[in-house]
Amino acid sequence: MTLQQNNREFEEFASDVARCLASKNKYLSPKYFYDKVGSQLFEQICLQPEYYLTRTEASILNKHAPLISKLAGSNIQIIELGSGSSSKTAILLSYLSSQKKRIYYFPIDISSSILTESERKLKLQFPNASIIGIRSDYDTGIDRATTECMATEEKNKKNKKNNNNISYTKLVLFLGSSIGNFELIEARTLLRSVREKLHTNDFLLIGFDLQKDESVLNAAYNDKAGMTAKFNLNLLARINRELGGNFELGKFEHYAFYSRERHRIEMHLVSKTDQQLYIGALGKTFALRKGESIHTENSYKYSLSQIGALAKDCGFTIERNFTDKKRWFDLALLSPS
Repeated sequence: MTLQQNNREFEEFASDVARCLASKNKYLSPKYFYDKVGSQLFEQICLQPEYYLTRTEASILNKHAPLISKLAGSNIQIIELGSGSSSKTAILLSYLSSQKKRIYYFPIDISSSILTESERKLKLQFPNASIIGIRSDYDTGIDRATTECMATEEKNKKNKKNNNNISYTKLVLFLGSSIGNFELIEARTLLRSVREKLHTNDFLLIGFDLQKDESVLNAAYNDKAGMTAKFNLNLLARINRELGGNFELGKFEHYAFYSRERHRIEMHLVSKTDQQLYIGALGKTFALRKGESIHTENSYKYSLSQIGALAKDCGFTIERNFTDKKRWFDLALLSPS
């Protein structure tokens, strides 16, 4: 990570924390869960028996990678929003590699350290793939990735003078039901932005957690081993580490529940006592009352009809809905209308 990148990440984090904690209803963005410690904790969450999401999505990818690959064509440029460890993406890359397809992969993530580590591992695993990590948020990241895609096409056309009609397909991945962290208006804005970057022969593969029995949902975010609680509390520990905060984690309680009316899981950190929270990098103190919460995440759960309506509203057609046998999760393959 360069000094400039480090400073930019620090400034973004500090600015967001200052704004969010000054709000009447305090909150923090879930995108900051995934520092190095948070990412390691999330990997542990994925191993918990109650947390079905990751293994269910992975099983769908394992089963349907051949069809996804066939639909995408021979020359694929993969762009992934919020790539993280790229562990599930590796399933698709592995199949594409076995088919001797030329792979270009552009993982986009807000964390430089996660990008560097995942890029290193993938280059060892897939030495013939071209992998270019992009440290960015989604909007800027997809702009940069599509620019890289165009540059790659132009370069390959020049290198293959006798075969300059090579057709490339962009496959944008948005896995892990990350779309569920967005309010509906924000989800529409993001998907419309992605649609603008795609040609008619391109695809978007996006994961949606489906509506299901409340007991399954509540258990997934309140695992018996307490890994989700540690993951949630690490957001405060990160503020301590990076911004000089004085949060005492023992004075907060992890609270996650399913809101039936809003079809979403809510995650909060609830203060056990009245307290004053000082953050050195901001030079500010924030008061928190006993029972007051810091809202850290929403995770919306969709129905297949809602997914269809959202896709249509954003200029997409659903090519396939890949679901598991229990219909707990959907990988929707969308094409521009």
